[in-house]
Amino acid sequence: MFSLAALAFGVFTAGVSAVATPVAAYLAPAAGVALVAGLLKLPGVTVDTGGALRRALDGICVALWKFLALLVLVLEQDGGPSRTVFTTCLLAVIGITVAVVSGVRAPFPRWAAVTAAGGVALIVLGLAVLPLHPTGDGVWLLAAGGLLVLGSVLVWAGACRSVDADRRPARPATDGTLIGDPLLVAPVLAGAAAVLYALVSRGQLGLTAMVIGTFAVLAVAVRELLEAVALRRYSGRLDAQEATFRTLVAGSSDVIVVLDPDLSVRWQSAAAARQFGLSDQEVVGRPFQQLVHPDDLDLVAPERAGPRPVPVRARIQDGFGVWRPVDVTVTDERGNPEVAGVVVHLRDASAQQELEHSLQRTMRVDPLTGLANRGTLLAHLNDGGGHLLTIGLDGFAGVNALHGSDVGDAMLVQVAARIRDAVNRGDVAARLNGDEFAVYTGADKVHAFTLATRLLGDLGQPYPLPGADLQLSAGIGLAPVCGGAEESLRRAGLALRRAKRGGRGKVEWHDAEVEDAYVRRATLEQHLPQAGERGELDLAYHPVYDLVEGHPIGVEALLRWRHPTLGTVPPKEALEVARELGITRELHDWVLNRACRQLSSWQHEGYVLWMSVNVAIDDLVAPDFAGRLSLTLDSHQIDPADLVVELSERELGVDLERAVEPLATVRAIGVRTALDGFGAGTTSLAHLRRLPTDMLKVDGALFASQPSAGGPAAPIIDVVVKLARRLNVTVVAHGLEAERHLEVVRTAGCRYGQGHYYGTPAPAERIEAALVRQRTW
Repeated sequence: MFSLAALAFGVFTAGVSAVATPVAAYLAPAAGVALVAGLLKLPGVTVDTGGALRRALDGICVALWKFLALLVLVLEQDGGPSRTVFTTCLLAVIGITVAVVSGVRAPFPRWAAVTAAGGVALIVLGLAVLPLHPTGDGVWLLAAGGLLVLGSVLVWAGACRSVDADRRPARPATDGTLIGDPLLVAPVLAGAAAVLYALVSRGQLGLTAMVIGTFAVLAVAVRELLEAVALRRYSGRLDAQEATFRTLVAGSSDVIVVLDPDLSVRWQSAAAARQFGLSDQEVVGRPFQQLVHPDDLDLVAPERAGPRPVPVRARIQDGFGVWRPVDVTVTDERGNPEVAGVVVHLRDASAQQELEHSLQRTMRVDPLTGLANRGTLLAHLNDGGGHLLTIGLDGFAGVNALHGSDVGDAMLVQVAARIRDAVNRGDVAARLNGDEFAVYTGADKVHAFTLATRLLGDLGQPYPLPGADLQLSAGIGLAPVCGGAEESLRRAGLALRRAKRGGRGKVEWHDAEVEDAYVRRATLEQHLPQAGERGELDLAYHPVYDLVEGHPIGVEALLRWRHPTLGTVPPKEALEVARELGITRELHDWVLNRACRQLSSWQHEGYVLWMSVNVAIDDLVAPDFAGRLSLTLDSHQIDPADLVVELSERELGVDLERAVEPLATVRAIGVRTALDGFGAGTTSLAHLRRLPTDMLKVDGALFASQPSAGGPAAPIIDVVVKLARRLNVTVVAHGLEAERHLEVVRTAGCRYGQGHYYGTPAPAERIEAALVRQRTW
């Protein structure tokens, strides 16, 4: 629009000498109209198109009354104005007035709009002067040019400030009535006064004045009618929004309270009466601090409210005088003129607080029995002092299996009740897990043991349950409380396990030596399954010598476990742990494969030896033992006759029958069998006929009690050797410790021997060194 105005002004100034004066008179006002239209579209002068139309209509109303006053008082004198003067003055008044009104009533930014509007008014005034100036009059031309230049600078400055200014929220669609604005109603009153003056002084009005006056009155009426319609529409929207707001507030369980700047209650929502029993008569006008608990005043102070209000837990007094927990959110809006106060949101937290307390109780108490749970017990144990009893029920798993979990739960409830009745005041009874309980007492050692004995008696009484009277026994472990809660509970648990191993109805105290043994056993049980993968298992070899020729003829493979922290673990202990874990098969397979691989290596180097390995009776009687044995021999390309399977007499026991068939199966594939430790167990000489045995390793007790050629031990070893010869069984004297032992077995006719006299079990490298020395001899 500014560009069109400049174009019209350029055409006017370029052709003012060549164009007829009436044409030039219309070009200049046209440029002014374009300028006014551009002003109304500047950002900030009006909010929307409707606002621009209302602003233009305001200017036209005021302009018509101004022009009416000008027409009546000035232009109608001396015969009336010419058409050019009339048109120029009318358009100039309208353009200037619309520009001024647009700047004065601009919503934002005010100074940018006023500057641009003032510039437009000056340009329109300059354009109006040019058609009216006398030809060749330099003063008028200079004045018009100054107005055009100054106005253009102001328009440019205002437009730049308007575009660069920050945007603000739009004002409402209504701008107020024309009559309600003193700056706009003054020209209207001035025009009306001029018309009255003309009527009084001249007795009549001209036709032109009457037409302009009619249009001026109609313009005001239309403007007020449009404003009334807009106000009604806006009022309807406000009523709808207020109804929506009241519906939302009335249906909300949250309470909204608006405070005056002095923190007295200005208004509260209807939920205050429903939630807290607080009526408007009791609250409105009352200081809000009187409703808040004195200890919580700092929490709800408006000064603590940040840019993002955070709910805090406080207490307020309801209409019945009860302090109620609430979640309070405080928003300080005292700096906002539309609110000018503090907004407080209150939410009843009674149910949430009760839920939190219930959860806290659940976290402290076992839900089934009502006793303290493990966490609560540990909290009391942290105080130190006193003694801890751990109680384990015997046979409870059978109750669940036979009668169902419901009966089991009912029994646990009765057990908890008996424990609760037996303990003293101040003691803490707790349930640790399914069928384990604990009691923490501050009593001394004697009274703690007395309490444990009383608990055993009470828990051993019959339990009357639906359908049956059941009976249980219990074991109790006792330990002093010291060194921390977890450590005390661990020691009492170890004592309980010791009590259960000792039988039913036992009370055991914690013992440091027993704990060390238990910890060692638990460590071995935990680490043995992966010991081979970690490279902790190895074999030591104990040679068997020909007592006549003095050189080794075979070796016995013995398992060695080198634990990184416990050191070397004896084979007997490792096998016991493996038996409890059920991994003896895997362990024997490892030993058998390692021993066969070593034997194959030695035989490929030219050594003539046989290898013996120890086998547990449970592994021997396994259906697939012979098959696994054959597969191992084939994989290492070993002659079955070079392998000896040893079975301990102590492990065999009196039940010889179950070993006969497995031993025969082993012999059938060519592997020799041996009975180790003969003479230390219960196997008699008569039983040797029934056992398919190729070798008899005699225990040292048969020749070491009185090791002399004429002593009482000599006839026993002599009988064993002679009987073995008749049965075609090789005898090996196991346990040779000294020269005198060697003399006894040689005198009895035993040719082979094994023992520390020839050296202790050693790694394969040391055995190879002995074999090399034997070759050099």
